[in-house]
Amino acid sequence: MGPNAFRRMPQKNKQEKYIEARIKQLMDDMNKASDEYDKQWYNRLIQELTWVQDMGGTKAKTNCYMEKTHVGAIGGKEIWT
Repeated sequence: MGPNAFRRMPQKNKQEKYIEARIKQLMDDMNKASDEYDKQWYNRLIQELTWVQDMGGTKAKTNCYMEKTHVGAIGGKEIWT
């Protein structure tokens, strides 16, 4: 076996884990909200956290997550178009 045989994958730091968990919580809350304005507010918070994720992570950078296609949990429809 070579020296890299037991190399570990990089682990996510606490901030990355928190942001992922918070986005999931906000998505759940958005799906439970009955007021359309509240849903838009949750969506905006998710946008902000996704941007933070993109800017701090190692994946390809985009300026806005709305440039990507996402299918939200609200009836399977795209929630930002």
